[in-house]
Amino acid sequence: MQKKPATLKAIFDTHGKRLFDHAINDPVIFIRRYPGDRDREIAGFLASQFAYGKIETFKAFLEKLFGLMGASPYLFLRKGDFSGARGFYYRFQKDREIILLFRTLRRIIDEFGGIGAMLRHYYRGDLREALWAARERLFPGSDELTFFFPKPSRTNPLKRWHLYLRWMVRKDAVDVGLWDFIDRRDLVVPLDRHIYKIGRCAGWTRQRTPSYRAALDITEALKRSSPDDPLKFDLFLCHAIGIGARCTGKRTAACKNRCLLYKITKVR
Repeated sequence: MQKKPATLKAIFDTHGKRLFDHAINDPVIFIRRYPGDRDREIAGFLASQFAYGKIETFKAFLEKLFGLMGASPYLFLRKGDFSGARGFYYRFQKDREIILLFRTLRRIIDEFGGIGAMLRHYYRGDLREALWAARERLFPGSDELTFFFPKPSRTNPLKRWHLYLRWMVRKDAVDVGLWDFIDRRDLVVPLDRHIYKIGRCAGWTRQRTPSYRAALDITEALKRSSPDDPLKFDLFLCHAIGIGARCTGKRTAACKNRCLLYKITKVR
């Protein structure tokens, strides 16, 4: 009997079922600390937005941040006393910006009811357009908080926002699925350096930079394996292949023994 060719779906079905094992070293783990949806929405936003740099570093910062916010991030924001954040910083974000972010989140809650409700108000099928419209409402003519609420750009892959959407829209052992106004088929892969390198090596994108176009290319490739839920592979690819197999974006002899995707990558 002829052996079936390796596919992403077959590899995932064999090796990707224990997703929560990968989540231990992922910022999504912070959402699961809170049972309430309002707290999970806030925790997810903050965890996704500060998920850059070394895993150990941003996890340590998030531990400190959520420690300050106490048992309920939502109630912490509603109370409005952010003096405890003085002296806080993470890489490029100093305490002034973190406090302004808290105040902005409180304003979003006051005006819309929450982040999801704000996006629902502006969403017409394109997250970017919704985010840009929300930014114009929150910061008209201002350059404040562009790291968290980016200005319009056709090339920005919006990795951290797409990561947040994956958590809020999908529902499985890891993602919490709080929002129903976005279809999981319309999600775009959070394009971190690991996913970009995998996409290049697998031939899913030819883009030479990690752009929004590259994110769309890779998402379309994932849809060929799972049209209704392309991002179900994201956590597995990032941690098991990108981090675990130390993907460099180039197919070499060393990949054969450590990369589960070796048989479906392209020789270049």
